[in-house]
Amino acid sequence: MKYTIRRAVPADLPKIVELAVDMVVHSVSPFRTITTETVQDFRRKDLVALNDAILQPHVAIYLAEEEGTGRFLGHVIIVCGYIESSTGEAQAWIFDLSVVPDAWSKRIGQALMQSAEGFAKERGFAYIGLGVTTANERAVRFYEQLGYTEERKRMIKTLELDTPAVQASAASGAAGDTPPF
Repeated sequence: MKYTIRRAVPADLPKIVELAVDMVVHSVSPFRTITTETVQDFRRKDLVALNDAILQPHVAIYLAEEEGTGRFLGHVIIVCGYIESSTGEAQAWIFDLSVVPDAWSKRIGQALMQSAEGFAKERGFAYIGLGVTTANERAVRFYEQLGYTEERKRMIKTLELDTPAVQASAASGAAGDTPPF
């Protein structure tokens, strides 16, 4: 499969958002009991910020298109200047990488990541970070093959509640991890 990588423009955002919404199911921890519909609804609302972010000089969205057909194959969203919470150092951050499933294992994700890394290097950033759900072993292996290594662990414990939990945060759009735009 031949493809090209290019910078996204605002008109590309609807297909970028839809792919990110479709693919977010691979990022949900098996410890969570939230519905797929709720997760996807949250993701869609969360990505509304891309409308403004795509115009910012510290944000880049690259997309892959199949040569000849122009079919959208995937995207990566990178933000430069994200502050690392322990050291205070500015770094680049991969906010999302999504590739359509029938294009997996075609080196598209690797090419998108190379574009994102180039964007960070051009701006003088020595570090690039990302988050990946540990249960998504395929993605973890992919990032490790690209040279990414585990720096810290984010841990969770499921609590037994006497009363039903308020699951309104995802449904209302309140984010625990807000987009770094």
